[in-house]
Amino acid sequence: MADNNNAQAIRVVNEKIRPAADRIVQTYNFMKDLQAQYGAQNWAALFPATADVVLDGSAVDGRNPLTNADVANVITALGAFLAFMEATANLNRDRFLKAAVNPER
Repeated sequence: MADNNNAQAIRVVNEKIRPAADRIVQTYNFMKDLQAQYGAQNWAALFPATADVVLDGSAVDGRNPLTNADVANVITALGAFLAFMEATANLNRDRFLKAAVNPER
């Protein structure tokens, strides 16, 4: 099969696919760091699954208020994302890494 030299395909790869892969891998790396901090700093104790609002200033600056349970749910979703990326010997992570150009930004 011949190599793909279609100008539109090349543009899509360079302007859409590779930047998307960069962002996904950057997000993965950021989430891995958060997961490590979560364990090392015992964030589970900071955010028990309760309806208590975290007083982070959102009441006065227009952001949505977050409860302890909201934060715990984000951490749970973060774990699910990491599990997806790392499933089957890091198959999905490696797919994105192959296309990524700047995975560490």
